[in-house]
Amino acid sequence: MTAVADALPDYFTFTYPRRSSDFCLCALRPPRALFGVSDMIGHPEGLRWRNYMRVLARDLRRLIEGDAGAGLAELQARLTGHLLWHDQQIFEFRQRHDRAAFGFCVLFVFLEGVAGRVHWLGDCRAYRITRSPRDPADGSRRFRVRCLTRDHNALAALVEDRGEITLFRDEMMEQAKRLNAFLGLGVEEHNRELLTRATPIEPLTTDDCLLLMTDGLYVPHLRASLDGLNFHLNHERLYLESWLARLLEEADRRIPDDEPNYWSELATILVEETLKLVRHRRHYRDDMALTGIYVPES
Repeated sequence: MTAVADALPDYFTFTYPRRSSDFCLCALRPPRALFGVSDMIGHPEGLRWRNYMRVLARDLRRLIEGDAGAGLAELQARLTGHLLWHDQQIFEFRQRHDRAAFGFCVLFVFLEGVAGRVHWLGDCRAYRITRSPRDPADGSRRFRVRCLTRDHNALAALVEDRGEITLFRDEMMEQAKRLNAFLGLGVEEHNRELLTRATPIEPLTTDDCLLLMTDGLYVPHLRASLDGLNFHLNHERLYLESWLARLLEEADRRIPDDEPNYWSELATILVEETLKLVRHRRHYRDDMALTGIYVPES
């Protein structure tokens, strides 16, 4: 792995379909950067949600691009404050509209250089992907995949509490939809505690990529995998780390060594596999947002 202490990350984004209700957010002022994804819950009348996400993105860009002298701890506190302010605005909107089912799952990676923290509310996920050197015998790579987040829903809580559970598919989806944290919940101290309880990111190398994704990218594969597991679910199966590692190892064989956009090509294959899966299972289909963060080769 290449040492990149003074490197700056690069990134790519993807949303589907064209007017997706899922959203990518990016803001940079080297050596600091903020990347994220957002998944909208519900479709209430009276709110142009894409405009709302643009407002949130604008506020976060101002946060990063503003006071260059602010320390990292201060900026992280401001980030939490911004999100809690938006949480209250959305909650008040819900109250004015008969407690409308509306809100946002959000996930942000805050970086200074190539290290930082993950903050999230809801069930968007952040994966750290690490590739090994190529095997000189056959040219293959191994991939280590680690999910840096834990879903804030009833399904994840059951798995955390019991270790392994057995649920029918409809039960699983019902538990997955029971979110216990999201932007708009309006429970300030609960959301503040979760946003403060961030996961640290060790410095990235040129063999690492962070993939931030909404549930439209991973839930179809979770549902499909349960079809073959008699509906047994544990931590490993819920977070799909082994499955994703195998998919990336297969995808790597399709990418030439001289491909300049290696990580985005790898992510494209993941998206293609998801779209292929939902093509014949329309009930699996959902909007998608994906942000990839990596250190480019020098």
